[in-house]
Amino acid sequence: MNDAFNNYISVSEILASDLLEMAENEREDESWKRNYIRVVASFIEGNSYCLKKMCAIGLECDDLPHITSKEEKALKSVMGFTAIESIKLVLRTTYKMFDLGEQPDFRGSEWENAVLMFNKRHSIMHPKSSADMEIAVEEWGKIQAGANWLIKHHFNVTAIIYKKYVKKNS
Repeated sequence: MNDAFNNYISVSEILASDLLEMAENEREDESWKRNYIRVVASFIEGNSYCLKKMCAIGLECDDLPHITSKEEKALKSVMGFTAIESIKLVLRTTYKMFDLGEQPDFRGSEWENAVLMFNKRHSIMHPKSSADMEIAVEEWGKIQAGANWLIKHHFNVTAIIYKKYVKKNS
């Protein structure tokens, strides 16, 4: 578990520095917005992958908290799930397996906005027309809200795990 956790911290620090650089150099042009979406998606997917590896190790424990078969499948395989489904399942499972408290609410508008952000990232990365790369003003507000919600929850996971398991054992 230590190797998986150390990798999580290393990856998270690099991705967080990219995110911070984007925030420090914020602009209103569409080029910056597309790059911001890419950086946020990379941050979330990188953290999610590392959390997935940590949780997969936890599957070997005897006193495993209740996780659904779908959550277990998401930890063991990349097949059968979209990126956003995997992110949701891994984040939910991480909260359960590490006893991190109240889980994020995946039923509200924040989650819908996060899904919108990942859908826009897909359009940006796999454009079929110039319209796929455009970001409408009203869409941008929702994309930012979804990105912020995901970022907040991923930073919360890091902070809680550090406080609960690392600092306590130092």
